[in-house]
Amino acid sequence: MATALLIQPPPVTRNKGGALAEPIGLEYIAAMLRSRGHEVVIRDAWIDGHTAADIGAEVRSLRPDFVGLTATSVLIPSAWRVAEEVKAVSADIPVVIGGAHAIYEPRWTLQNPAVDVAITGEGEDAILELVDCWSGNGSYADIAGIAWRDEDGQCVVNESREYPDDLDRLPFPARNERHAHSYTLYEVVAKRGCPFRCTFCSASANERRMRYRSPENVLAEIAEVFARYGRKKLYFNDDVFTIHKHWTHEFCELLLSRGMDLEWECQTRVDLVDRKMLALMKRAGCESVVFGIDAGNQETLDKLDKQITVEQAYSSVREARAEDIAVWCNFIVGFPWQQVSDIEDTIELARKLRPHFARFFIATPYPGSPLYEQARDADLITTYDLEAYSQDSGDSILRLEHMDKEQLREMVYRANMQFYLRPEALMGVVRGYRRRGRIGALMRALPAFAEYVGRLRGERGPVVAGPLPGKVLGRGRGHGATV
Repeated sequence: MATALLIQPPPVTRNKGGALAEPIGLEYIAAMLRSRGHEVVIRDAWIDGHTAADIGAEVRSLRPDFVGLTATSVLIPSAWRVAEEVKAVSADIPVVIGGAHAIYEPRWTLQNPAVDVAITGEGEDAILELVDCWSGNGSYADIAGIAWRDEDGQCVVNESREYPDDLDRLPFPARNERHAHSYTLYEVVAKRGCPFRCTFCSASANERRMRYRSPENVLAEIAEVFARYGRKKLYFNDDVFTIHKHWTHEFCELLLSRGMDLEWECQTRVDLVDRKMLALMKRAGCESVVFGIDAGNQETLDKLDKQITVEQAYSSVREARAEDIAVWCNFIVGFPWQQVSDIEDTIELARKLRPHFARFFIATPYPGSPLYEQARDADLITTYDLEAYSQDSGDSILRLEHMDKEQLREMVYRANMQFYLRPEALMGVVRGYRRRGRIGALMRALPAFAEYVGRLRGERGPVVAGPLPGKVLGRGRGHGATV
């Protein structure tokens, strides 16, 4: 049996939302490995406060058979630094990276020679085959859904792995005592996939077919985690929680019939809820819902291929508030073609919608998204240094046609000030956090939010990004990436 060390690498930017989210993907991988008898240690550098050097010391002590990391695009340089520490201990310890960047840009992920394998899809089955391979049974060439280097050092991207429909077969995520003390809430994944094609979202390039766990299976996981670690709020980490109306109703009715007194949050779309559904969700314990509004006028919504209307945004936010559900609305500004008036429309819509919370993000061309493909092909991306690929950086990495970056920062600053410096908004924030028992989260959010606003005002520089190990333009799964 193998010993695995699974790592969430050190963060690059602070989390201005105040939530401390668990690495749910790693926990699924850990659970699958343990189900086959392997020993697994999970290290979350976000919670543990570990640096890459700290993780290297643990590798030296533990001597795992392999190391696995998860990373979004912005975390890839941090994951690379951890991989280098592993190889400094022993060049023979395999290092594998999964997560969003590995899925969309496996060649880019393998740019650093300290990384041996990138998992290009869901990893629960691929990791088992990799362990067999490292044990001397099989070869990388036989494993679907990975990328690796051949004997000549050339990157090879294997055929994609077919995503399984039966999600109930997966063991529940491997959790530990951190869930009782450190994480703000429990994350639960009830379904996978997203059928929509929003141009700024990498999910539009991934597996778009929806797959569902049964409501009974989800409730069994919730009951287990509550029994082991105590009651906390749940966050359903589904791209679109209410995508299937019948599933949503069945789940909520099952919660109510079993008398499970839960408090939970989810994210969804304004065109996929109605007053009846929201009322049922509230009775079943839904405390908060996140709507991705993303733009302030219909022309911009259509350009982003959101497939929603401004009128639907008004209706759904109003109906959620009427059911006493705390409403978050997300907005994105700074697309290359946007006029100042488009951003002013977004600020105005945020105020008129009257959600309890609003978040204003700077458009970032994440690899895998149509925005990335379009901006790269039009030479609108100013840097390929991934540590700058954060919506919290306070800066844009896109060339803007109708404003400069300083003007964009000023408008995002103004958006936050105009939304939150209103008595109604301030009281709504305090009441929302107090009602949801998350004053501690609010206390964590305030200094990080202040730091973010400071970056927008130029009082602090943007996130300083480290060097790449080579010039990388990234062309996904094999269209000319520099390796």
